[in-house]
Amino acid sequence: MNKKLNLQLKGSTVEFDVRRVVVAGYTGRDQAQVRAHIAELERQGIPAPDAVPSTYPLDASFATVEERVEIGSARVSGEAEPALLFRGNSLEDALVSVIVDFTDREEECKSIPRSKIHPKPFSAQVWEYADVIDVWDEISLRSWVGSPENPELYQSGKFGQLLSPKDLLPRLNIGGALQGTVLLMGTLPLLQGRFSFSDYFACEAETPIHSKLSYQCHIQR
Repeated sequence: MNKKLNLQLKGSTVEFDVRRVVVAGYTGRDQAQVRAHIAELERQGIPAPDAVPSTYPLDASFATVEERVEIGSARVSGEAEPALLFRGNSLEDALVSVIVDFTDREEECKSIPRSKIHPKPFSAQVWEYADVIDVWDEISLRSWVGSPENPELYQSGKFGQLLSPKDLLPRLNIGGALQGTVLLMGTLPLLQGRFSFSDYFACEAETPIHSKLSYQCHIQR
């Protein structure tokens, strides 16, 4: 069943009809960095993927813009990612958001697809992809854990560390029409190299001219 979400674009409310969510993993542009990320996971007991990049499909119900997220496990942690929201079947017509990939780290050791079965919340504020395509690689991506009063920088980098949308899409075995797809495009290494199971998570994307997309949530376990 599709899920309708109200988003904010250029000062106006637009309705986005989510048909499915697709998580893409191991999407780093620098293959050495991808191997480092896989090694980071292996150190925590998570096996290497069968394919790079990988995809993990979910139904539309996991997409949300709510800032209170219910998660049933103490071993679930989040990572910030850019997301593409496809209004049609054209990349040029897509929207851009910043999203959180919540993953169960215990389940990940047994089944990566099952570990992804958690909410994927993202910023209600969005950009048009066509407006940021020329600066895509220079868009900053950051995340924080801890608390709103004492946030700890958790991730920091640029979209250019990940495969660009035009390079990523042909490598993914998504199948079917793109319309209604929320695509998580992959994440950046953790600054401290270890997962945080904080009940607070915040993230933002920022262009070189300081246009920002921001999202934060409180997690109920």
